[in-house]
Amino acid sequence: MEENNGGNMKENQEMEKKGKSLKKLVLKIIVSAGLIFYILYKVDKQTLITNLKLMDLLFLVPIVAFIVLNYVISSLRWKQLIVHENANKVSLGYLTSLYFIGSFFNNFMPTSIGGDVYKVFKLGKRINDNTFAFTSTFTERFTGVLILVLFSVLSFTGILHFWVILLLVWFVMSMYIGFYILQKLSKKIKIVKKIYESLMVYKGRWTLIFHVFILAVVVQLFSVLTQYTIFLSLGIKLDPFFALFAFPVITLATFFIPSLNGIGVQDALYISLFAFLGVPQELSLAASVLYHLFRLGVSLIGGVLYALGKSD
Repeated sequence: MEENNGGNMKENQEMEKKGKSLKKLVLKIIVSAGLIFYILYKVDKQTLITNLKLMDLLFLVPIVAFIVLNYVISSLRWKQLIVHENANKVSLGYLTSLYFIGSFFNNFMPTSIGGDVYKVFKLGKRINDNTFAFTSTFTERFTGVLILVLFSVLSFTGILHFWVILLLVWFVMSMYIGFYILQKLSKKIKIVKKIYESLMVYKGRWTLIFHVFILAVVVQLFSVLTQYTIFLSLGIKLDPFFALFAFPVITLATFFIPSLNGIGVQDALYISLFAFLGVPQELSLAASVLYHLFRLGVSLIGGVLYALGKSD
């Protein structure tokens, strides 16, 4: 009788998980489809097509190279963070393969960090430690988020000094409070304790932390440079400081707003933010569409690597 109850509980839990996944998928589709419908309703479709044809193909190679370098350097940053007894089982080449495959899965999963779930799963199997796999992957992604925020804040300092100072104070306090809460919860919840203890492996490793943040800066510079170059390919030279503010904000939004790999969310923000520089909405949308296509094209490398079993 107890075995039957246990079996029913497991089935119910699995059904509940599937239900939540389905809800996320539906939400993702609704957000992306709704925004795309609204955007296409607002813009002149013929002008959009004309603008897409304006792209100078001489920029094609550097744009692809910037995206590939972004993934490779991100993998190097991830490698630095794997301070584990089984770290010798994880090569830079393996992590790079996981990064490309993760980017491929991002095309089908909620938000632009959906592929991280796959990366955590495969790394956990490789080092036989799911908790540390989560910690290192989360920390790699989190350092990128910190640098994105830093870029936006620093590029915005010439506009609103007072609010920037308040934002920095709020950010530092949030970090402190976050770790304090994590420490308290670690004393009560077993899984939180494991995560907290695995995070503590970085305590006092200032050289490692410095190297990781330097790599994070390089990664985000390549991300900004990729999008900036796409605008250049369309004949638009953006203000560099505004680009350093806008592109990180757009990237952060796609991290947290459910969508099909940023589709709809990114496009709407391109149109809204670059309107402040006088860029026509059809031209901003053309740049966004091209960025989607370039990332999709590069992510197909991950699809090939997955088919070849490079994540095993």
